[in-house]
Amino acid sequence: MVGTDKGNLGPKVFFIWGSLCAVCFVYAYFLIPETKGLTLEQVDRMLEETTPRTSSRWVPKTTFAAEMGLDEKGTLNPDIVEDVKRRGSAV
Repeated sequence: MVGTDKGNLGPKVFFIWGSLCAVCFVYAYFLIPETKGLTLEQVDRMLEETTPRTSSRWVPKTTFAAEMGLDEKGTLNPDIVEDVKRRGSAV
């Protein structure tokens, strides 16, 4: 693009580069969500509930561990343990 034998656009190459940068910025702003500090499960939930443009304001309401039945200490809810034991003995 800047070679003397082919093209030789010279300083006009900047306009090509600048326009591609502007297109990339618009693409990133409208189509790529903000996932900083989120787990994969939270990213999945965020993509179900919001758009990429408003994803930076999305706040997770629960954690994956809480949905699976873990309490603050990291132990399972006794009801879930009993349910698993019942299902295991029925097989």
